[in-house]
Amino acid sequence: MSFPNRRSLVLLVIALTAFAIFAVTRRSATPPETASPNILITPTESEAISATVVPTLAPTLSPTPTQPMPAHKAVITVSPTVALSPQVFTESSAADVIDLKKLRSTDVTIEVHKVDFGENYWTLAKDANIDVLTLIGANPTMPFKAAYHMTLNILSHKGILYTVHADDTLSKLAERYRTTEKVIQDANNIHWWHPMHTGDVLYIPGVRPLLMVKEWKDYFSKRGMFGVPFSKWASWTSGFGLRVDPFTGKKKEHTGVDLRAKYGDPVYASAPGKVIFTGVAGGYGNLIQIAHGHGYVTYYGHLSKIYAHAGARVKRGTLIGRVGATGHVTGPHLHFEIRLNGKPLDPLQFI
Repeated sequence: MSFPNRRSLVLLVIALTAFAIFAVTRRSATPPETASPNILITPTESEAISATVVPTLAPTLSPTPTQPMPAHKAVITVSPTVALSPQVFTESSAADVIDLKKLRSTDVTIEVHKVDFGENYWTLAKDANIDVLTLIGANPTMPFKAAYHMTLNILSHKGILYTVHADDTLSKLAERYRTTEKVIQDANNIHWWHPMHTGDVLYIPGVRPLLMVKEWKDYFSKRGMFGVPFSKWASWTSGFGLRVDPFTGKKKEHTGVDLRAKYGDPVYASAPGKVIFTGVAGGYGNLIQIAHGHGYVTYYGHLSKIYAHAGARVKRGTLIGRVGATGHVTGPHLHFEIRLNGKPLDPLQFI
């Protein structure tokens, strides 16, 4: 064998060896996506599941899937958690307008801002390095939609403004807003020789508002029940409601939202519950259904892989499958539905 041929052979052997090592390493690596800590887009009060809350529900699909899915052993456990008493949103009235002259705190500065053209709550919050919840907390009567030249209190730090009522105590406020008496005292210069009084306006740092107009109250009452079924925010390619069917060209009700994703991306349980169906279901392709109690069921369609199995209990953020292109699709994505007693709801109202 000539020298050039021998050198080529040696290089080929080295290349094949390197490829074999890479393949073995990749195959043996454990996927890190068994649970997603980022699924809690909006925190819920408790992740606990009880048999009395999650009923055993029969699949609502028809016809019955004809191609059973192979059994998958899901990594699904439910750890007991301590349930917190729910925070209750209260509807505000015109009497709840904040009187800034009675503000006790020197820890926060407040800009009184008039909304200009092109501004909205989200841009104002971002510019002030706060969030919309802080805007609501500083403006309990803030309407659901911003209006030109409306006046807003913009805080320099996250938190809320609270007007003290006659029956309020530091311990009651600390429990209601899940903070400590010391935090409230320190932020508002409250001492035994300078106690709080009815009508005082307190700044309570780092807490979320509970007093708001009805539209915000309804909005946040739904928000947080379910999380985005991915490990990060997702954009949708087809919304809920009437749309043009991509296959027939006719208008048809779309019972969920199609979330943009890559083939093989991990799919997580949107909320704690019990898996009631896994398998092939017509246009859904490979489908998972999870019952969450009180009549709520989520659907995860067009999957390429299913890891959950019927009867298993899952936590919010448990890996249950992977994005695919099964069923009636034009490309890989996740079809996500939320149903209440069988009736489809707009998922974007909840996540």
